[in-house]
Amino acid sequence: MDETKDVKFLLLEKLAYIEEVSRDIAKSYGYEDSDILSSSGILTYVYNGVTTISKIAKNLGISRQAVHKSVKALSNKGFLTLTKGEDKRERMICMTNEGKGLLRCRQDVMKKVEEDLLNSIGKENFLNLKKLLSISWQ
Repeated sequence: MDETKDVKFLLLEKLAYIEEVSRDIAKSYGYEDSDILSSSGILTYVYNGVTTISKIAKNLGISRQAVHKSVKALSNKGFLTLTKGEDKRERMICMTNEGKGLLRCRQDVMKKVEEDLLNSIGKENFLNLKKLLSISWQ
């Protein structure tokens, strides 16, 4: 283990691997790289019930404008739709069938990544890693 590398660097290294797998699997599904890379976080939150731009922005730690731009692009490609919410100022994000297909692609990415990780570090370390990453850092 290289103890000189900080946690952010180590996590970014692993994220780069996940994005490489994402690109490969997205191509096999017929999606563009940008579809899977830019949408993964947004689609995951929408699938799990986070349906407003402001809540997604807060969860991703980016601006509402950045999320709105991504949601608009995903909407233009047919992966998401925007509808009026209870609050007239807020729009609700809904996933389309095409979006569900892209989400299935993302789920296949994570299945491959987790299988690779399990084979690489073993079941006990894999379960411990997931347990550690599940702990709140706040």
